[in-house]
Amino acid sequence: MKNYTPVYSYPLTEDDGWRSLTGELPVTMTNDYLFRALLQSDNDTLKALLASLLRIGVRDIRKAEITNPILLGESIEDKTFIMDVRVELNYNVMIDLEMQVIREVGWTDRSLSYICREFDQLNAGMPYKDAKPVRQIAFCDFTLFEDAPEFYATYKLMNIRSSRVYSEKFIISNIDLTRPDLATGEDKKYGLDKWCRLFKAKTWEDMKMLAENNAVMKKSISGVWQLTEEERIREQCRAREEWIINDKWKMNKIAELEQENEKQKQEIESLRRDIEYLKEQLELK
Repeated sequence: MKNYTPVYSYPLTEDDGWRSLTGELPVTMTNDYLFRALLQSDNDTLKALLASLLRIGVRDIRKAEITNPILLGESIEDKTFIMDVRVELNYNVMIDLEMQVIREVGWTDRSLSYICREFDQLNAGMPYKDAKPVRQIAFCDFTLFEDAPEFYATYKLMNIRSSRVYSEKFIISNIDLTRPDLATGEDKKYGLDKWCRLFKAKTWEDMKMLAENNAVMKKSISGVWQLTEEERIREQCRAREEWIINDKWKMNKIAELEQENEKQKQEIESLRRDIEYLKEQLELK
């Protein structure tokens, strides 16, 4: 392995060496380490993605700064397992981006906990009106609510009768990467379906199709290629994949144990009723 000095931003260049490649990608963009590495290394990609998500023009974004960067290529430790990307937008709005492939137990409670911590950013003595708006946006490789699937869903605090919004400073959004077929006309207008295809792309052929007549996608794909060409970056991506596989196994095991526990509870309840019935019969005799 060649010597590699960890950096916060990988030195990307305008290079299209990936155009000659074919077959499967070494790492897909659903890998949260690669997702973070690209956004840290390419501010143009970060701004373009935010513009699509917020339905604004890229020119409306004066500054997008990641406030929790990690050293790319450095060995992953427990403290870096939460791979959300926190962005301060235009000096005023805090946005939390996350790539999530595991449907964790209590996902909605987890997301609420995260955004509440992000919103509670005032120092002692500061007026509450100075609290910066926060928005959490998760790219989920699963359907959050099976009975009501939606490609790009956004939630706010609002009055349940009048639908009056309580505050615009607290917003949660989810993008279902498995359901681009549900993308609305507005989603497509701002290119969210293309970002979904980029994140779910599995081959270089998929990437080349996205790059056709699209300068933003072309630059992002070039960044993906350069990052995955670096051995230390690939190594950390593989480490994340192994961790995710193990975590999925744990989640499945927990689900199995919960199902078994529920089954045993039902059996115990059935036995309890049988015992009560036998007691009643005995008393009658």
